[in-house]
Amino acid sequence: MALVSRFGGGVTGLALLSVLVACSGTTAGTATPGPSSAPVTSSSGFPVPTVANPLPASLIQGDPCKALTDAQIGGLFTNTPTRSPAAKDTGVAKSCSWGDDDRGSIAGIQFVYAWKRGLADVYATQERGGFFKVLAPVQGYPVVAYGPSDDRSRGRCSVAVGISDNAAFEADATVARSEVSKGDPCDDARKIADLALTTLKGSA
Repeated sequence: MALVSRFGGGVTGLALLSVLVACSGTTAGTATPGPSSAPVTSSSGFPVPTVANPLPASLIQGDPCKALTDAQIGGLFTNTPTRSPAAKDTGVAKSCSWGDDDRGSIAGIQFVYAWKRGLADVYATQERGGFFKVLAPVQGYPVVAYGPSDDRSRGRCSVAVGISDNAAFEADATVARSEVSKGDPCDDARKIADLALTTLKGSA
């Protein structure tokens, strides 16, 4: 896969958007953890899948720069990418990114500590429109692509992955400039999420 530039500030903006939407207006509902995959309801009234085999929420309280191994990163990029000097705390998430400036590709991971209700907070973004698409689960964990707009034609996509009913993380992808017209960047973001889940589960 020739990955994932032009991400810039949009990476952290998505997580912030979901927090702002979730905190507005209606009374917050709480997703009830449980072994079933039956949907629960977000504060916006949209059904949210529960996580059948939840992982500890503590897994996304650490350093997102450790969510992908050197080997995993090497498999994503054609050239050796540069990495964020350190994780950044945006006020809603801790984020880390890797990028190939020559090809214009970026991969990012965000541990969004502001998503106290997991994917329910992401589903609440539907109240204000924008881009929202339910994707196939990754390793059994629910995944949605979302954002204030649909930027797939620009080679950009962000996905949120629920690891429990009160915790989720975000994977961000921008494909290389030469690859923008060759596929769906949400597939790349989902691939990044899959790799991160493997790493997280290995430390559970």
